[in-house]
Amino acid sequence: MGLLERDSRGYMFSLDLLLALIPLTLLLGLVAADMDNILFQAEDAIFRGSTERIAADAVSTLLETSGDPTSWEQTGNPTVPGLAQYDAFKGIPIEGTISSQKLASLTLDDLQNMVGSEYGVYMTVSSITSTGSNGANIKTLGTYNSNAQDIVRVERVARYALLQAVSKSEGEIRGSGVSREYYDPPHKFATSYYYNQTYDYWVVFDNHGYEPSNVNLTINTNTITFTDLTDPVQLDPSNLKLDESNPSEFFNNTVKLGAIAPPGAWMNFYIVQVPKGTSSNVITLSNVKPEPCRLEFYIWTT
Repeated sequence: MGLLERDSRGYMFSLDLLLALIPLTLLLGLVAADMDNILFQAEDAIFRGSTERIAADAVSTLLETSGDPTSWEQTGNPTVPGLAQYDAFKGIPIEGTISSQKLASLTLDDLQNMVGSEYGVYMTVSSITSTGSNGANIKTLGTYNSNAQDIVRVERVARYALLQAVSKSEGEIRGSGVSREYYDPPHKFATSYYYNQTYDYWVVFDNHGYEPSNVNLTINTNTITFTDLTDPVQLDPSNLKLDESNPSEFFNNTVKLGAIAPPGAWMNFYIVQVPKGTSSNVITLSNVKPEPCRLEFYIWTT
């Protein structure tokens, strides 16, 4: 009787174990069957994270650095392309800005080299309207691939001016009733014979109360008087330093503005550098002062 009782207990224990193993076996079977899907999702998450990191790093490089070398737009052959304007006086890039010259020189190959050949890339830069939406297109590189499986998009806002000021005075020129002189030593702009064959230089005023007869501008030792402060004035190349025998050598140009106006008047001025042949209609104050723009950067695996 004791033996049967022991057998009965053993039989019940084995039945319980068998019943417990059934759902465990089913669960293991389901896990095994779904393992490929789990691995695929993990792999997809890893690739997605890698793509997002590459896109974010590329945009940070473009907007937070001036590239390597910092004057790469002059040769069109960057080791690393960067779009931020370069402050030569401080020796640092101005983060969050886009140089019009650098943007004009940027190519699709430059972007492709940044992200690698295994990725497709597409970038747009557009102005921002008063409502915050995209306005006029400034530049587009690449072709958007709407059929790509997984597209990563990074958007950043920066400041962009169509015309680049190589020398300027902002917030300093104020009427006081006496003649004052304003210098621009931290922002000396450099020119060379090659530059003078490539670019024109214009003076643009943002005038509020100054009379043209009371304003004169001295470039190096050449004094320029004005009959109008509304329209831009093109500088004579002879006012700028250069050496024809050494066309690639750069020389710093000094700038001094003398002006007098009653209290309450104020003025900003800019010297802008533009490719030769640029229409005077383009040389406007609105194209000189930086405005917000939107950079949109897309990449996907190919």
